[in-house]
Amino acid sequence: MEEKKRIINMVAEGKISAEEAVKLLEALNPKPVSSKMGRKLHILITQEGSEKPKLNLSIPVKLAQIGMKFIPKNANFDAHLESTNFDFSSINWKEIMDMVSSGEVGDLFNMEVEEDDKPPTTIRIYVK
Repeated sequence: MEEKKRIINMVAEGKISAEEAVKLLEALNPKPVSSKMGRKLHILITQEGSEKPKLNLSIPVKLAQIGMKFIPKNANFDAHLESTNFDFSSINWKEIMDMVSSGEVGDLFNMEVEEDDKPPTTIRIYVK
């Protein structure tokens, strides 16, 4: 409340214009963003002990939803993590996208994969 009074006084004293005051007042009370607006789907793959992730992908939820419509239902996604038997096609992407569409936020998938003679790799898919 004190900040609002200061802004009003600054206008009264001619230090700032009314337009500048409006911008400052709006900054004090940002409009609530819809829970579905601006959300991003994140895929983060890290290896224990490594500072740099193997994969750090962040895409807008809307783009992911649109993109999934173009992938045929029987498409075979063949991508393996190096030095493991983990295949990304084993992830139920339809289930994940259903959770995203329903407004789910936070972790949607989290798995630790053991690697041959290496520290484990963590796969995390989440919405933020």
